[in-house]
Amino acid sequence: MKFKTIFILFNIVIILAFLIVYFMPIAILGFEYARVFWSKNWFLPLVFFLIIGILNFYFIQNWRLFQLMEREDWDGIVEYLEDKIFRKKIVGNQPIRILINAYFVKSNLQGIENIEAHLREKKPEAIARFAIPLGIPYLLKNDPPEMEQYFGRLRERTRGNTRNWMSWNYAFSLMMAKKREKALEILVDLNNRVKEPVLKLLTLYLLDAFSSADKEIKNIVEDGKNRLKKRFNSDSWERELAKSKANIQVIILGKLIQEAAKWGLNFNGSSL
Repeated sequence: MKFKTIFILFNIVIILAFLIVYFMPIAILGFEYARVFWSKNWFLPLVFFLIIGILNFYFIQNWRLFQLMEREDWDGIVEYLEDKIFRKKIVGNQPIRILINAYFVKSNLQGIENIEAHLREKKPEAIARFAIPLGIPYLLKNDPPEMEQYFGRLRERTRGNTRNWMSWNYAFSLMMAKKREKALEILVDLNNRVKEPVLKLLTLYLLDAFSSADKEIKNIVEDGKNRLKKRFNSDSWERELAKSKANIQVIILGKLIQEAAKWGLNFNGSSL
């Protein structure tokens, strides 16, 4: 459905719903009660039209962007958002996230690096909010020292599941840099607290590299694999992967996740 059509239908439905609710007292209780109701709630139409005005302002302000996204015009999206972010200096969460995704679709790693540099200069506190997508170039360039520096520095500034992914990335970079002892420490801690199944599997997959020399780690890995096997079959795992694709790193690590699923769950995962 065209964006313009959605916009018009949205306004029609919302306004009709408000009118029905606001004038319902007439049909149910009569005009006299309705007049009392309106006199006590005279501010409701003002609040309603203020809210719908704000929503419409947002849609109109971003009309050009929504049209470009509807057409999947990635070149147009990049041009529009680069002008907004780099030249007009409008640094908002939504434009940044969409531009990163557009660069990813266009395989433009330099563009993502430019966003990181821009944020460091203009809004350094925002980098942690985009720590995972801004880390894409570090993952794909395969440069262990740079990976270690980036993920090690930012993982302490992130929270929740983002921090878990940053910890996994940091451990991965340490393993690539042959710093196995520190990597093991981080992975064991991560395994104890991570709940997300995809990240859990990847954590166990990295831990398996230490299992041949450490019986305790081997037991941890086997226990984790067995728990995942009991929880997932091939179909439910595919559904879990589909849910996880909102995280752009899951897409990037698609091949590794497929290998890990074959190793840990005994079936081929989607290549995403």
